Amino acid sequence: MADPARSEKATPRRRLEARERGQVARSVEVNSALVLLAALTAFRFAGPYILDSINQTAVFAFQNMNATFGMENVSTMTVFYMWQVFKIIAPVLGTVLLVGLLVNYLQVGVLFTVKPLAPKFNNINPISGFQKIFSRRSAIEFLKSLVKLFFIGWIAYIGVRDALPQLVPTMDMPGVGPLIFVGQLTLKIIYWIIFTLAALAFLDYLYQRWEYEESLKMTKQEVRDEHKQTEGDPMVKARIRQIQRELARRRMFEAIPRADVVITNPVHVAVALEYKQGMKAPVVLAKGERVIAERIKETAKRHNIPIVENPPLARALLKQCPVGMPIPPDLFEAVAEVLAFVYRMNKKVKGISPAFP
Repeated sequence: MADPARSEKATPRRRLEARERGQVARSVEVNSALVLLAALTAFRFAGPYILDSINQTAVFAFQNMNATFGMENVSTMTVFYMWQVFKIIAPVLGTVLLVGLLVNYLQVGVLFTVKPLAPKFNNINPISGFQKIFSRRSAIEFLKSLVKLFFIGWIAYIGVRDALPQLVPTMDMPGVGPLIFVGQLTLKIIYWIIFTLAALAFLDYLYQRWEYEESLKMTKQEVRDEHKQTEGDPMVKARIRQIQRELARRRMFEAIPRADVVITNPVHVAVALEYKQGMKAPVVLAKGERVIAERIKETAKRHNIPIVENPPLARALLKQCPVGMPIPPDLFEAVAEVLAFVYRMNKKVKGISPAFP
């Protein structure tokens, strides 16, 4: 019975791991039905060639029955007859091999793994073997065998019953007439059996797909554990992001002493700007709100950096300008006015003009 706790669909990683173990959705009934159909079809179309080859080989054998065999020609004759047998069975054998490979490829794709060949203790454990005998899979396989046996017997019975009125008179036909009739009847019955087995194989394939999906289902905890392994523990990732923010904040505060001015909201926002000769535009060294803004202002006071209150400009710089990047062109004029005001208040001449591009 399926485990109720396993309610989650298999993840791509679990599917890949199952495929590497050789666990795939594959119906043996599909292989058997299609290979049998291919063999019968090949035998039907290659029948004249096969009969002619058998006839030629038999004639050759009878003609050389009185030939002297010795050690010198035993190997030659052995190779010759083996080659004749191979030519006789080659059409059917080649067709069966090709169809078998094609059917397996369509069901499984390209898969090469040696893991199923690895020795396992469960394979020789009598308790596990006893459990497999009375498992759900064994019961289903037994039921499938009974269903196939029933349909084969029923089709054979119907075919012979319907042909019975013609079968008895056929026995009085001269020559090979009876053999031809029996052969045609046999082929007809076999074809009906194969088509029935093909229909049962299709149903079995759907069942195998369903059972495969059920066997791969996972519990919620398994999904969470796999997510942690592939994506990382959320707590660890959160801690890493916190450390990264702290390092970035430390670098930001270390850059404040280079600032030329700090523009504030005045209480909730603070933005530190640097503008030196050769810069195309002022650069944001630090910015923040509330506690961070207070720390920026305290640092600016310790290093005698002018603090200018301009709420609209402070909010615009906070919203539009990343730390370490130049201000956008639409703020050039407003920032230039602040810098000019600072230069006038400090009565300092730095040899540069705040009217940057």
